[in-house]
Amino acid sequence: MNPLKSGPSSASRGRQMSEQRFNGKTRRFFTSLVLPVDPSRTGECTRCGACCKFVVVCPFLRYADGDPNSARCAAYPVRPLQCRKYPRTKDEQIHQPCGYRFEDGGE
Repeated sequence: MNPLKSGPSSASRGRQMSEQRFNGKTRRFFTSLVLPVDPSRTGECTRCGACCKFVVVCPFLRYADGDPNSARCAAYPVRPLQCRKYPRTKDEQIHQPCGYRFEDGGE
C-alpha cells in the first residue's frame, strides 16, 4: 500500500475544516440579513465568548479583568446582525454549552 495515496494529509484536512468553518460563517452572515430567528429559541447569552472566537477572534471581544467567563462586546449597541441573531436556528448553534435553546419542532 502506498502511504502517499492513503488519503488527505492532516494539513489538507485542517485546511478543509477551516474552509468549512469560514463558509459557515459567511453563510450565517448572509442569512442573518434576511432570515428571522427561529421563534422556538429561548434563553440568553451566557457571555462565554465562544461564538466570538469562531474562525477568527472578533476585534470587539473584551474580558473584564482577564476573566474568561466575563466576555462582553465592545460594540454591543451596534453589533452586526449575525451577532445579534446567533444562533438563529438549532442547526446553526455550534458552540456548547450555550445559553440559548430550541424547542423541538423548530426550524
